[in-house]
Amino acid sequence: MQFIGCDVSKLKLDLASATRSHQVDNTRAGWNALIQWAQAHCAADPSEICIVMEASAVYHLQAAGYLSLAGLKVLICNPGRSSDFARSQNQLNKTDRLDAKALQRYGSTLKTPHFFKPDPPEISELKALLGLLDQIDRDTQRWQNRLEKACHQYPASTITRSIKRQIAHLQREHARVQKAIDVLIASHPVLKRNQRLMCTIKGIGARSSQRLLLLLHSNRFASARQLAAFLGLTPCVKSSGTTLNKPARLSGRGNATIRAALYMPALSAKQHNPELRALYDRLIARGKAPKQAITAVMRKLVHQCYGVVKNQTPYDENFAALT
Repeated sequence: MQFIGCDVSKLKLDLASATRSHQVDNTRAGWNALIQWAQAHCAADPSEICIVMEASAVYHLQAAGYLSLAGLKVLICNPGRSSDFARSQNQLNKTDRLDAKALQRYGSTLKTPHFFKPDPPEISELKALLGLLDQIDRDTQRWQNRLEKACHQYPASTITRSIKRQIAHLQREHARVQKAIDVLIASHPVLKRNQRLMCTIKGIGARSSQRLLLLLHSNRFASARQLAAFLGLTPCVKSSGTTLNKPARLSGRGNATIRAALYMPALSAKQHNPELRALYDRLIARGKAPKQAITAVMRKLVHQCYGVVKNQTPYDENFAALT
């Protein structure tokens, strides 16, 4: 496998192999030029060329999808890890060309790279709709904060009436986007079936399951533990010698929005899901704090969702009690 680093910006892609550098536009014509340059320079089959790039907002997605469909391997790396690697190589300066070279070296050191696979169109649309829904929720909260202050300073004024109209508009948009999400899921048999399977778990509803559909639509994770770790729901231990002995804490990595979406389902599950109620009570009896026990319930909910989707079988309380 030959690795080519690719530093992504809105307009340009800076490329670097082990010996050469190049630059192309971040457009379809530029992506075709990248493929031609890579094949000519590496003298290798496209399947033996890996383009290493960082996740850069949305500017890397189209290029990554196009290159992947063209037969090249694409590796999307965490910007924090690639930056740490560059510093470990004593790279003090930062330019697009140097970043591309650092990405090339970083990719070549990975023992088990996980190559990028474009999402199906329905997953891409669902992800975009959920992102829009989150933005509407954040905007609504900001306007509600303004309304609280305005009602204190200027009650029954033009200002408060205007803010209320803004909130009402956002609430209508929220309902429209949520309806579009429900229609999208209902129109795709796999998404619809997986959501129904997850909803057989007490505590998981339509809103929380639609978030997990983004992660469970394919065999992206080899185990439920991998999924929980990806969501930042696994404890990380920091202990060294006699001076460092911190209690285990959540890693804090992964999708914070999905973690937040699992909190209320976990509260419901500890009341109505027998398996998770027993887990919660057992942890509390062992002296764990309620917050730690709820986190364990969230993690177990993720395991259960992974299990029903992987096995394509509804959740069975009786089976859970026997295992």
